[in-house]
Amino acid sequence: MIVLVSMVLAACDIIPGLGQEKVPTPEVQELKPEPTESTLPEKGAYFRDEFDEDINKNWGMKIISGLEEQLIWSQSNCKFRLQVLPPNDTNYIFMRQDTNYDDVIVQTEVENFGITNNAFPLICRASELGWYEFRISSQGYYEVLRFDQYLQKEGKNAYTNFVEKRMGSTLIKAGLDTNVFSLSCIGNEITVFINGEQPYKDKRPLIIEDDFYADGAVGFGFLGYGKELDVTFNWIETLKPD
Repeated sequence: MIVLVSMVLAACDIIPGLGQEKVPTPEVQELKPEPTESTLPEKGAYFRDEFDEDINKNWGMKIISGLEEQLIWSQSNCKFRLQVLPPNDTNYIFMRQDTNYDDVIVQTEVENFGITNNAFPLICRASELGWYEFRISSQGYYEVLRFDQYLQKEGKNAYTNFVEKRMGSTLIKAGLDTNVFSLSCIGNEITVFINGEQPYKDKRPLIIEDDFYADGAVGFGFLGYGKELDVTFNWIETLKPD
């Protein structure tokens, strides 16, 4: 992990800072989810970070693709703002340090201020082996993936997409809007929620079964495809299922 380097002047003051394989951009498949009454499992809080403290205190950064100097970040008004400069494809991951969970729910609120050629990942069970990842985009699609560190070291595509393609969803508020989304890793089941609703695939609630990773850290991220991007994470929380 590359630890972010900066100093915080006071809680919620501005903290300027700086944040390398390209991620393919598969074709978008439109899919309208059916109405569902599914809800997140009952849960208790592990932590909630509203970015009112120095980001370096609890988080470290890993660059999957892009250059460190392409990332400009700041903390202001208790929000974590990320801006990305062109021209390279970029993928930055922020991992919560000194944490390890097996069954866990991680969720965040993200607000887009720039163009929509982007994606916002949530991560669970991250270790030196890899992690599970749920992405949504301001273009209105989502992906559920497994990242394999061994494949990356071999110079191969490290991502396996459990839903095969980018999946379109009307649950996502596209464009310049705010979304709350969640990744649940409980036992061998991976489920996801977008603005409180569970997406459907093949007319059934999307539930992925995989036991590749058993435990690890949680995280979030920001990626884009060669454009100038601007996004704010308003908060992130990690929850313990009952």
